[in-house]
Order: sequence, then structure tokens, then C-alpha cells
Amino acid sequence: MENKRRVFKKLLEETVIPEVIPYEEREPLFKPLIEYVHSITPQKLFRYRDCSETQFDAFYNDRIYAGNAQKFNDPYDCLIRYDKQYIYDSIEQGASKDHIKWLRGRLKKGESLPEFIVSLYGEERTKILQETILNATDEDIERNNLIFGMSKEDFFNRIDEYIFKNAESFTRQSNFIACFSETIKSITMWSHYANSHKGFALEYNLKNLRIRCDKCPNISTCKDKIVHNLYPIVYDNKRYDGTYFVECFLGRHMGLFTKLDDVMFHTKTALYKSPQWSYEKEWRLFLDKQNSYGLPYLCTEIRPVAIYYGKDISAINKKILSNIAKEKGLKEYQMYIDVQSEKYTMKYKKHEDS
Repeated sequence: MENKRRVFKKLLEETVIPEVIPYEEREPLFKPLIEYVHSITPQKLFRYRDCSETQFDAFYNDRIYAGNAQKFNDPYDCLIRYDKQYIYDSIEQGASKDHIKWLRGRLKKGESLPEFIVSLYGEERTKILQETILNATDEDIERNNLIFGMSKEDFFNRIDEYIFKNAESFTRQSNFIACFSETIKSITMWSHYANSHKGFALEYNLKNLRIRCDKCPNISTCKDKIVHNLYPIVYDNKRYDGTYFVECFLGRHMGLFTKLDDVMFHTKTALYKSPQWSYEKEWRLFLDKQNSYGLPYLCTEIRPVAIYYGKDISAINKKILSNIAKEKGLKEYQMYIDVQSEKYTMKYKKHEDS
């Protein structure tokens, strides 16, 4: 599978979808990547769960909740990397005399300064800056770079703060992700994500993923439809470079009509993780729908095919889960440790009541 992930990484990096390309022309650009992902998707993917009322309810109703990276245990997850000096240079170009003249023209038409400037300066400073720009002559503008209105150091400190509060948090909140693993035998996974072997895991067949939205006759027009994509994680020491996204993000908030060089930036940001996490053998299901930014989670319905009980699950929790599994007609397995084995690995067997 490692070689397949390397091929996927190459295809992922080669798949670039500029925002200026119309939607109907994007599908052929996506096609090689999507077809390859479908060909390498494992027949079995597992989702580790703890024993709680929320998880029991999700299991009973075949629900999969996808949250954003702010709730994940990796502080680097979906955290964008960018070239700060390049951004500074781009901003200085945006703060050129021609741009100040453009702002003056905007104000003379009765329009306000872009929200980005208000965020940087605050309302009181913005009023002063607005009056200064509005009343500036061409000679004034040639003599001064009025957009700063403060020391360049203070200005860029505010830029840093703005990026931290907005661009960085945007990438961490714009993805709704449900995590799966290729393995059910990981001691670490059972420890971290199933309450130290006291929880359970569900097996899914996502090879030919079909969810409720796929089957809906109104999928092409429904504003509430959920778009889904499944990808493997790229474990790499080099983080994804999102400099151009940050440049575009700031440009738009400065009132410029900037376009993304790649609409897949948020997905790519979420697919690169440190090799320190490679033991997870992770796949990610991305859910998306219109106007979902800021929501706590998105939800879809996918029926599992089997359940695995943690080695130390309590009798009562196992009974609750087993009753649900039997109602659904699922296969049931019990995880255990083979004390005679020289290897550190979990094993499983059919649940004795199955």
C-alpha cells in the first residue's frame, strides 16, 4: 500500500484545478485522481469508537459524523504552511500608490473600505484613514504610502494576526472529515481512539461508496446535498504549501478580485500528515455542502458490515452493541491478545454469541 500512496501523492500534486475554470470543465481534470483512488480503496476500512450514548446512537442509525480539524489530536492537522516573505512582498504590491488611488476612487463613489482594512485598523483608525485617503491629492499619494498609516512593523504584525485568526482557522474549519483506518489490529489505535480497548470498531466497505445523496433524484438541484470524497493520507516530512491560497485570501479581503490557483487547496492541506502518524494507515472521508462553514459537523448515513469489540469492553456495553448488531445482521468479532505469540499485535475471533 505504501507504493500506492506514493503514486496517489504524485497524482494529487499533479491535479490542479484553477478557480477560473468553469465547473463543467473540471471533471476531466479530476478524473485520473478519482479513478486511481477508486482502484486502490481497500475492501475493508475501520472506524474506532468509544462507548458512549452518542456513539451507540450513531451506530444504531448508521450515522457517520464528520468534524473539523480543530477537534483532532494532531495540532498540525489541516494547518496551512505559507511563505511569509512572499506574502509580505505581495501585500506591499497591493499597498502600492495605484491601489491607494483605486481606494480613493471607491470612496468617492460612496463605497466603504474593504472589510479587511477595517479588521486590521479597527473602526476608529479606519475612519481616520478613510478621510485621509479620500482627501489625498495625487501629489500626496506620490509622497506617501498611505495604506500603512502606521509603522511597517506594526502593519505586518497585524497582518500576521489576521492570517492566524482567519486564513489559518479557515483551513482548519472548512474541512469536514471522518477518519478510517486500513487496520483493525493496531494496539495504538485501540488505545487512542477506542478508550484504551474499552470501546469498539466498525468495519465498512467503501470500495464503491454509495450514500443517500447518490440515490436522490434531486441531487443535481438540491442545495442541501452532501458531496463526499474518499482519499488516503499522504505521510510526508514536507508539509503542503498553501502560500498562494493565503495570498488569494488576503487579496480578496483587501478588495481585489483574486482567484484561487487551485480549488483543491483545502483538501490537499488535510491530506498531508507527518510520518509519525503513519501507523494509523488512515483514509479520510470528506463531506461538504453549501454554506457549511462554521457548522460543528456534517453527517451522512453509511451502513457498517461488521463490529469488533475491544479486548476490555464492559459486559453491559458489549450487550448493548451486540443487540444492535444482531438487529442489523452484522458480523461480530472479539479482539484479544494471543499470549503465546511473540509479536505485539491484536487478534480477533468470531464473537461466541454470533
